[in-house]
Amino acid sequence: MGIIFTIIILGMIILLHELGHFATAKFFKMPVSEFAIGMGPKVFSVKKGETVYSIRALPLGGFVNIEGMQPQEFDLETFKKEKIDEITENLKNEMEKKNEKIDDEKFVDEVEKKLNIAVAEELEKQKKISENGFFTKSPFKRFVVLIAGVTMNFISALVALFMLLSVTGILPVEYAKPIVGAVQEDSKAKGKLQVNDKILSINGENVSSWLDMSEKISKISQNYKNEDVNLKILRNNAEITENVKLTYNEEAKGNILGIRILEQKSTFNEKIKISFQKFGDYFKLTLVGVKMLVTGKVAMKEMTGPVGLPKLVGLAYGQGGFLALINIFILISINIGIMNLLPIPALDGGRLIFVIPEFFGIKVNKKIEEKIHMIGMIFLLVLMLVIVFFDVTKYFQ
Repeated sequence: MGIIFTIIILGMIILLHELGHFATAKFFKMPVSEFAIGMGPKVFSVKKGETVYSIRALPLGGFVNIEGMQPQEFDLETFKKEKIDEITENLKNEMEKKNEKIDDEKFVDEVEKKLNIAVAEELEKQKKISENGFFTKSPFKRFVVLIAGVTMNFISALVALFMLLSVTGILPVEYAKPIVGAVQEDSKAKGKLQVNDKILSINGENVSSWLDMSEKISKISQNYKNEDVNLKILRNNAEITENVKLTYNEEAKGNILGIRILEQKSTFNEKIKISFQKFGDYFKLTLVGVKMLVTGKVAMKEMTGPVGLPKLVGLAYGQGGFLALINIFILISINIGIMNLLPIPALDGGRLIFVIPEFFGIKVNKKIEEKIHMIGMIFLLVLMLVIVFFDVTKYFQ
């Protein structure tokens, strides 16, 4: 199941990312020759209008081929020479399959007819590229197209976070108010704390949430010597003070208050606010991970790549079901978004580096830029192979 869920999750993330590029390119009337999900050989493809929509064998990426993105000079004679060879070969194969006798005169006429059609189509295509190709557009429009993929990743992560909060309908403990939902029977706080009590402070330190309260109790527990813990409580709209002792818990291997949280339903506005807060937390966590990788604090062999990911996804599903899969979707979406923003040639961030200076009138030779992106692509392929290698070796350790 891990493999299936991984393909579905990665497929959705890649689809949304590439859809961002595709939709904005189409909006700015840029010609798009292919919209592909996956890499490698085509498994399925269909052409609609000028665009081929394809699914490829390896679910490790995708691409939107926007015409005019790779600067190249069109030579009609060269095109005719290459095309006539292709048409001749294809036509011979067709006739051999049908066991048809090749009539030289008819064959030449058919080749010429197909060549004329191909030339007309190519000239129309080149006209569109010269008028609306990627590099004919303003820096602003190119910037929007390049940033759109990452934007879709971030928006989809935010939507998934909101959905996750909506499914449970309950405030997460890090945002829930420190309100007592139940007092355990063996708790020393029984008789002093009541259901619906809101804990305002612990030993004079204000408490902001249930998680904050738990962290403060945990800190006290580390050097606890059976002393009273002073609690300021809001009960029936009146502030009172209670001195309670902590209770040793065998399961927790430490001293606890011995109370349970009161489940609190989240409002629409709270869901929106928490979605953005959690997105920010995940974003910072990813940046820390990237920094540790770049600085060498985390070895590349410790990374989980496409080979090891299905195992993690399967374990997550076994422990947390579909909610865990949504969390994985969120984390990978943010990770892919941030990774694509890195200033590495061939990635969206690497291409943005060459667009931003144009806002200030600084232009870079397009052929030089494309060569730099080609080097970046080779670097990324090598990096992927290294990650896959370490991924595979983990299975034999």
